[in-house]
Amino acid sequence: MTEENRRLAILQRQDPQISDRFAQEKVTILGCGGLGSNVAMMLARAGVGELVLYDDDQIEYSNLNRQNYSFSEVGQSKVYTCKKRLDSTLPYIKVEAYSQRVTPDNLEVISQQSRLFIEAFDNQESKRMVLDYFMEQEDKYLISAFGLSGLGSLSDIQVKYYNNICLIGDFKTTVDQGLYLPYVSVMASLEALEALKWIKNGGYYGNK
Repeated sequence: MTEENRRLAILQRQDPQISDRFAQEKVTILGCGGLGSNVAMMLARAGVGELVLYDDDQIEYSNLNRQNYSFSEVGQSKVYTCKKRLDSTLPYIKVEAYSQRVTPDNLEVISQQSRLFIEAFDNQESKRMVLDYFMEQEDKYLISAFGLSGLGSLSDIQVKYYNNICLIGDFKTTVDQGLYLPYVSVMASLEALEALKWIKNGGYYGNK
């Protein structure tokens, strides 16, 4: 079986025309922790053609309750481990991995990587930095999550659209309420879902 036939076999339960759109898109994920490591795998499994990953952290034991890593990978680079997992699971996906911290100094260069960006940080300062930057970039699109802590109610989660920005979250929980995989994974799923809808809709947010 050729690589293309294997790819088609994996995606046979999806709409072929939509899968073709996914295959032609490139998405940049900023952060490979609880959000990013899960979003990356979801987009790869859906057949998004190219992913660009940024994270400068190493895997710690405290990450294992919610991030897509294993006990034996503690101490390794998050971004390279994430790439390795994606490469082994879906080898037809192109993955670029950069062990770099996203800062105001390199964000402009990073923003040239693709049209669509997913913010997947776990601290408010980095989230705000990225949000403030992309609010000024009308030709770029950002999906960002705020408020993903604790064991809250799913009915509290909202999806809001502001021009080129999509915000997801309950917008009220804080990290002192704890981080748990069920709630974090819901946020990751919604970020991935909004990204796939954006691609399906030809670069527009929301339902069409």
